[in-house]
Amino acid sequence: MSEQIKSSIDYRSFYTRYCQAQARISSNRLQSLCPIPHHAHSGRGNPSLSVDLERGLFHCFSRDEGGDCIRFYELMHSVGFVQAVNEIARELGLSASRRETSLIKRAEPDADAVEYQGEPLAPAGLAEMCEAFLAACREEEQTEGRNYLARRGIDELSMRRTGVTYFPRRAYRRVMGRMLEAFPLEELKLSGLFNQQAHLTFYRHRLLFPFYVERRALYLQARTTASGVEPRWHNMRGHVPALYNVDSLEDLRSRDVVYLVEGFTDTLTLLTHGFAAVGLVGAGGMKEEWLAPLGRFSVVAALDPDSAGERAVARYQEMFGARGMRLAQLELPTDVNEFFQQHPTAPLEFRLLTEAALENARDDG
Repeated sequence: MSEQIKSSIDYRSFYTRYCQAQARISSNRLQSLCPIPHHAHSGRGNPSLSVDLERGLFHCFSRDEGGDCIRFYELMHSVGFVQAVNEIARELGLSASRRETSLIKRAEPDADAVEYQGEPLAPAGLAEMCEAFLAACREEEQTEGRNYLARRGIDELSMRRTGVTYFPRRAYRRVMGRMLEAFPLEELKLSGLFNQQAHLTFYRHRLLFPFYVERRALYLQARTTASGVEPRWHNMRGHVPALYNVDSLEDLRSRDVVYLVEGFTDTLTLLTHGFAAVGLVGAGGMKEEWLAPLGRFSVVAALDPDSAGERAVARYQEMFGARGMRLAQLELPTDVNEFFQQHPTAPLEFRLLTEAALENARDDG
């Protein structure tokens, strides 16, 4: 089983799960501050962990300890070899249980080529279905989901405010049964919550991010919390209906600063530190019809510092300008989540950078 794990795992995804805030990747080499708990690194100084992403081997130079991905998992979770193998295999869907392997296959989302019969679900019906699914999941243990986000510096209050919900694998059949009792199967298939095999599709992707519009959850995306699982994301059928966290704008005063960021993690990071933020699904995901709710605020773009982010900001500034609006640009050396995890004084630095970005936008205007 250990060799099967090594031939199936995505090493980049596996290691960056634990080294997300500190990781620097060049070619097939990852450099990071060592996250292994019992190594008790202070978090300061030069990166001491090096990972060969082609072979999956790691080495901590500060403690002169290394090995493969299974050994790394043992050290991170303080478990033995057998337990590490079993847990990684379960996350990758390589469980020795034929029953579980079969269930993973039956729960896979339908291919894009699948044709569905009938009209798309009306927003009211879709919202009822999303809320029922979230409610069923929230009755289950949420600890793993909270811990996953806590490792990224996101607090529980921000999870609750945005409705982030965890769906434990052990609750899969129970939640699936509740949804089948509450809604017609054909409607569940139309939503994308269920596939053509009549199984709930959110089996491997269990950290749920709902999109609320006028206090109703109209859409869900989910992320896997497992190491090395690809694809990392799964979503319902249809299109993203709005900016992520757009409903929070109703509670703000006119001319408040609102940040436009990339993704759920960056949005939740800013909420954790007391900043107002809405999120895009991908740098280029902004739609013109989403500008209206932003019109009464001072909007600052803080997208990822890559070519996609730069192109998106330039396009959005034109989009905002065509509506008589202004979009300031805040330039960071990393994405928002990494910036806050790497800088002890990040909130203060972020405010100062924001003031400069707004001043520059006024001068350009």
